[in-house]
Amino acid sequence: MAKTPLLPHEIHYTETDAILSAVGATLLIVSEMLGAIFAFAWAVGGLLGLGEEFRFITMAVCAVPGLWLSASMTRRILRVEKKLRTIIPE
Repeated sequence: MAKTPLLPHEIHYTETDAILSAVGATLLIVSEMLGAIFAFAWAVGGLLGLGEEFRFITMAVCAVPGLWLSASMTRRILRVEKKLRTIIPE
């Protein structure tokens, strides 16, 4: 048996829902992005064969833009969630 879709006036999208979905999306995207950045830095350090210290330095250097991208992504996600709250009222 198929469910009938909700009508626009039946949808309740609260601020708590927006924050929880933004936090979930941010954690998922940022953890995957930082994991890929660290894997790239580790692989480059291993391919060049310059030792463990070089790998850690490469990871630290690559982490700076990764953290900047994470902050940027978080701002974008929160902006979209805020727009959703204005489009779909409580």
